[in-house]
Formats: sequence, C-alpha cells, structure tokens
Amino acid sequence: MPPRIAMPARLSDPDGADARVGLANAIFDDVAALVRAEDLDVVVVRDADLTGFDGLVLPGGGDVDPARYGGDAAAPCYDVNPAQDSLDLEIALAAHALGIPILGVCRGLQVLNVAFGGTLIEDLPAGSVRHTPGSDGCGCLEWTWHPVQVAADSRLRAEIDADEIAVASGHHQAIGQLGDGLVATAVAHDGVIEAIEHVDAPIIAVQWHPEAEGTPPDLASAPFAAFADMVRSPALRSR
Repeated sequence: MPPRIAMPARLSDPDGADARVGLANAIFDDVAALVRAEDLDVVVVRDADLTGFDGLVLPGGGDVDPARYGGDAAAPCYDVNPAQDSLDLEIALAAHALGIPILGVCRGLQVLNVAFGGTLIEDLPAGSVRHTPGSDGCGCLEWTWHPVQVAADSRLRAEIDADEIAVASGHHQAIGQLGDGLVATAVAHDGVIEAIEHVDAPIIAVQWHPEAEGTPPDLASAPFAAFADMVRSPALRSR
C-alpha cells in the first residue's frame, strides 16, 4: 500500500462573489495530482485526526486571518475563513506533534509560518515580486514568473540542478517574521522568502505554485519529490 497523505479540504464556497475562491479551489486537484505522481495516496480530510497517515500536504487558498498572528485587521485580505484557518492550523500542529512530514504550497507555507509563531506581511508593497490571484478572462489563474535563489544545503536544492530557478507566483502576502525553527531556503531578488524548511522536523514549503501550467516537469515535481523522500525515510517510517 502506498503511504497515506492527508490534504485538508477547502471549505470556502467556490460559487461565491469572489471568483478567486473557485480558481484557488481548482488548484487543489492539481496539487493532489503531483502528490499522487510520487506514488502517494491522497486522502481529503475535514478534521485534524491523522491516525494512520504518513504525511500532510497543506495546499493553497485564501488569506489567513491577520488576527491569528497579531496583524492588521484592516489589511486587504481575501477569502478569510475562520473554519479553514482552524482546520489548517490544527492539522499542521497535529502533524508536527506526530513527527510526520509536511509539505506546504503557497497558503500552506503561510499556515506553517503562523503555526510556528511567525507573522505575515498582509499586503506586499507595490514594486515587489507580487501578484494577487485572479482570472485572465479565460477562467485561468494569472501567474507572475520570477527567479528565486535556492539555498545550497536545502532539501529542495537536492532535487533541483540549479542554484536559481524561475517560479510562478500567485500571492500578495509573504512571510514577515519566521516562525520558531523555520529557516528560509529560497528567496526572491527583492528579499521575499519563497521557501522554508524546519531545522529539525520533516517540514518543507514553497510560496510559489509548482503546479502552475508552464512549470518544467522537473521543477514542478521537486517539492513533492523532497516530501516523498521524507515520507519514505526509514527513520520516520519506523516511528
């Protein structure tokens, strides 16, 4: 049997007034497909009970409520969903307590940072590498493509044959203060943190969207391959 990987369901109504919610929810399936491509079994969950699971993937979505990290309640945010925040944060902490590997993508990276006591920049300033997720008129997400520098000693770099890669971003928020135990492993030219790992725990996350159309297959799979390696680690599997 392949390892079982939990992915918390997206709880916002995709048919609401904000078209970005439906577009973000649609990406969920693309992330799940990349997990399955590593011969991992994806199970969508709606609570934080991780009994019998071997890993957790936190996908993209709307903004974390600024109240969760002492941010500005008046900041421009979209799809703030208290139930989603509770599910994602609780399941992230549950996975960490169990010592099972975690992969975060976009919002997933931000959730992990908040879960470990870090903060977010509620709205990146004009001129930074930024993009507010939206539709280009054809029902697809628009992406901002830009380079990031990958740390040489990171799990991510072990899967990529380059120190600098081009990635597709779709976010207007970013890490402010890093959470406890987290380190930056990829950074954009303007200083925005684009990937993180935990110094001790099996945790990796990227701010960009490896599932974005146009991403080279090797770069699309890299975060998921690093995650799969952690899931299959003999030291972790023996726990």
